[in-house]
Amino acid sequence: MARLTLDELTQPLSREEVQASIYAVLAQLGVNTTSWKSGSVVRTMIVGASSVFAAYTELMALIARSGFLALSSGDWLTLVAWYVYGIERHAPTFASGTLTLTNAGGGLYILEAGDLIARNGTTGATYRNTGPVTINPSSSTTVGVAAIEAGADGSAAAHAINALVTTLLGVSCDNAAAITGVDAEPDVALRQRCSEMLGALSPMGPWDAYSSALRNATDPTGRNLDITRVSLVPNGYGLIDVYCATSTGTLPTTDVPYATAAIELNAVPQAITAVVHPAVQLIISVNATVYAYNTSGMTSAQFIAAIQAAVTTFIIAQPVGGNVITPPTGYVFQDGIRTAIAGVAPEVFHVVLAGSDTALTPAQVATPGAINVTLTLVPPPEAYHP
Repeated sequence: MARLTLDELTQPLSREEVQASIYAVLAQLGVNTTSWKSGSVVRTMIVGASSVFAAYTELMALIARSGFLALSSGDWLTLVAWYVYGIERHAPTFASGTLTLTNAGGGLYILEAGDLIARNGTTGATYRNTGPVTINPSSSTTVGVAAIEAGADGSAAAHAINALVTTLLGVSCDNAAAITGVDAEPDVALRQRCSEMLGALSPMGPWDAYSSALRNATDPTGRNLDITRVSLVPNGYGLIDVYCATSTGTLPTTDVPYATAAIELNAVPQAITAVVHPAVQLIISVNATVYAYNTSGMTSAQFIAAIQAAVTTFIIAQPVGGNVITPPTGYVFQDGIRTAIAGVAPEVFHVVLAGSDTALTPAQVATPGAINVTLTLVPPPEAYHP
């Protein structure tokens, strides 16, 4: 006999399914429902009751699925992670960096933190200055800025923050380097951290215990180290090299002692020495030629910005050492980049990438470099062609 899955058992009912059940019960009770005319009061009441009950089954299914790590999602998964595993979902981060302000006029501007608002001319994302700044006449100065909205939508490529919302006559702005924001921890990553917690319970030190300790490591102030990628490489008897990377790049050297303390306290068994290393960044530049139908509603600039954001998100999610088919060499595969680009909009129908798959050593982590996109928008085949 075929065995039902939990996924099948926790599916909600549609209004039509509830309605059919009500009619089936009435038929068993001997009620002649076939004599009721379409649009009659009793049929309308059954439709209304079916709609309400179907909504309740949605809630019941979500509650039932929340009892299982593999089936819960969204806010329900957040609750499961906290109440069952003691793990809190990582919140989104605000993209932050520096902005150069150039005053070509004679005005003197003295601004407090938050008084200056700049804008990404392509995506429309806005940014505020994080500290006071004085802009002298005929001079340039640099100020720290942070995105007003958290998450990846606040990311900006180099030189993309090029417009001021705050009126400052004669003043222009530009960001020399890219800045990156990260969305809230996705469900798949949160499930992985929860699963790895089980490995941390073993006194024999399975590999999940190392990953769990590092992904949940904090500094003395309680700040999470944001370690999202871990690679473990045995290095002789009793030694193991641990390479760590964050969601935006390699682990800062200042955080290495905190990562080492976390792994020694929570994961490493006796007679084992774990040596924590910041993963070595390998810059991956992408040159893509993309063909898409012109029916997405996005301008070419918006389309290109969305592609660049999708590729950036894909690259910073790649594991330390890449994806390994045959050890020891791992890769960032171009098929994955193509899939990320195609996922931007259903209108994308062809992607051409320059170069080939990128090989990584076990100590390297992929970091996005320049993402150059050549976009060609064409009408769909059924469109009118003069």
